[in-house]
Amino acid sequence: MTHMLEPRPARVVHADLADGLPRLEPGDPGRDIFLVLWWRGTPLGQLYLNHLGLPARALAEQIAHVIARPVGDRLWPTGFRWLDTGAQPPLPPEPPVLGEVLRAGRPLERLDGMKPRRSSEALTASVVICTRNRPLELERCLASLERSSGSWAEVIVVDNAPSTKTRSAAVRFGAHYVAEPRPGLSRARNAGVAAASADVVAFVDDDTEVDPCWLERLLEGFDDPRVMSVTGLVLPAELDGLGQVAFERALGGFGRGYHRLDYGREFFAKTRAQAAPVWKVGAGANMAVRTRAFELVGGFDERLGAGAAGCSEDSEFWYRLLARGWECRYTPDSVVHHHHRRDLPALERQAHEYIRGHVAALFVQFSRHRHRGNLRRAFFAMPRHLVQDLLLDATQRTLARLGVVPPLLPRPARASLLGYLRGLRFAKLAYTSRRQKARLGAFLRQNPFPNPLTEGFFYREKMRAIHRVSPDAPLLRVLEVGGGQSGMARKLYPQAHVTTVDMEPQYANSPLNQGPKVTFVTADATALPFPDASFDAVTFFDVLEHIADDRAAAREAWRVLKPGGWIMASSPNHNWRSPYYAVMAPMCFDDREMMERWGHVRRGYDLVDFERLFGAAAVRHAHFINPVTVITHDIAFSRLPRRLRRLALVVLLPLTWTGYLLQERLGRGTETAASWHKAPR
Repeated sequence: MTHMLEPRPARVVHADLADGLPRLEPGDPGRDIFLVLWWRGTPLGQLYLNHLGLPARALAEQIAHVIARPVGDRLWPTGFRWLDTGAQPPLPPEPPVLGEVLRAGRPLERLDGMKPRRSSEALTASVVICTRNRPLELERCLASLERSSGSWAEVIVVDNAPSTKTRSAAVRFGAHYVAEPRPGLSRARNAGVAAASADVVAFVDDDTEVDPCWLERLLEGFDDPRVMSVTGLVLPAELDGLGQVAFERALGGFGRGYHRLDYGREFFAKTRAQAAPVWKVGAGANMAVRTRAFELVGGFDERLGAGAAGCSEDSEFWYRLLARGWECRYTPDSVVHHHHRRDLPALERQAHEYIRGHVAALFVQFSRHRHRGNLRRAFFAMPRHLVQDLLLDATQRTLARLGVVPPLLPRPARASLLGYLRGLRFAKLAYTSRRQKARLGAFLRQNPFPNPLTEGFFYREKMRAIHRVSPDAPLLRVLEVGGGQSGMARKLYPQAHVTTVDMEPQYANSPLNQGPKVTFVTADATALPFPDASFDAVTFFDVLEHIADDRAAAREAWRVLKPGGWIMASSPNHNWRSPYYAVMAPMCFDDREMMERWGHVRRGYDLVDFERLFGAAAVRHAHFINPVTVITHDIAFSRLPRRLRRLALVVLLPLTWTGYLLQERLGRGTETAASWHKAPR
């Protein structure tokens, strides 16, 4: 058990088994041995030994058992793969035994013939190092990069407390210097992403040193286009201080083992009810992310991370990726060496910040996704675990003082519990959503119709239904097909850049088609002038019923839509007719007149028609203008004089609002809104 560990520093020894069994000479009786086992640049396992080491035969047996699974994992990738569901430690259903590996015949030598997993893409990488008041540590990190064999497009140093010393260190090593004076690691990471020009952004901390093959091994993890983030192994650079030893041995350090692990839909589905343990994906000190991932789910949350809530800005980002159906991967072949905090007070501060940040991240995750497992962990699982840890630590300290057990490695149990209690202050984040789409009230207030609560009430119903089916997702680029002068997409996603396509060039002069975040293009919906996968969303708000070749328009929408993107549409359905009630026929236009007046080529689409058109089941749908509110809809479009029409609508307001509030209970509406999600690759 890690609790029964004596407080001794250790010397870190790296041994390449290609050179034979390591010879461990007895060392200082006050220092243990942390042995890291390699085979020609590939890490295979680790052993913690006392200062005497082990006799050669016993050491060989220990090494064989330690490296058996990692070797098998590399020789037979599918046979040694398992799902990590958060168990401690994660084990495969049928653990491979040493004999299976040995039967392969000279298994270590066979590793030499294994071809590395490579991406079919020729990926470029930008290396980002975020730093704050640590120019000496930064120089050490940059020097290790200079010695490595990696090939990158650029190295970017983000200075989170701009100083001439940091700038000088960055310039001396040929790095691009970016000043980000606003405190917070998430802000620094986002500044690095904004400055990056490559396909992948690789992050290392300033208190790390990279292994010679660090970057190329990290990029090999992107051999599947669904993988959006890859993390690697983080080993201790030294274990001289008691804080370093306690962090590595008692708290587990940053390491995630020596097996490659994939985290995707199955992992997320099996663990979501208990708050998916996304921290197991890896460590931000050795992490690479496709640049495109930031377009899909947004950047790092600036409420989290060092300098803000404490930490977990990386794991919360991974949670968003997994929740959207993408994958993350841990590959131990990519290695960095981390300089842990040396003394116990620093370790206690670190534990306090980690737990506080983790609690804050749980609240943020609940706010974004409404997955209740995050609250279960925050309010039930975590306090139970932390109190148990505190009691165990107190018991062991007492036994050590009484001489029943030897002195033990200190555990920052009290600091962790205090961090948890302070993390609860961030509970408000659970209900402070960082919305991407406009709030419903603000959206409805932008109803463009004059007299929006009388003649324009039907449009309020349309807007509410569209808001209901549209995703609250970070849609950076939205294509509004047939947007005309409505500006619906711009109102719905005020942070997005909206491209409006319409056949009428004069609509370009509309105020809603002006501004830095709007582009107007005169084009045909059936032959869109955009490259494949150009947009995060495509909208058809009351336009498909006007397009003769609607199938071509649907194909074009899927073509220009990015994987993971959304299509949203609204239209009258087969329940629509004018007038809805025959008694109103003397004052209303009939079906034929209404369709000619508004340029329809068809009545519209029921949900099944929509799904047949787009070739997929709708993710969300809603009906609007029900058999009650249809009365005011028909009056609004009737032949009645304007004043009489307005008076009738005012008199009917109580009935209209009753129907509006009871929309779903009063029967299927005459119009339909729906949305579709394009699966990630």
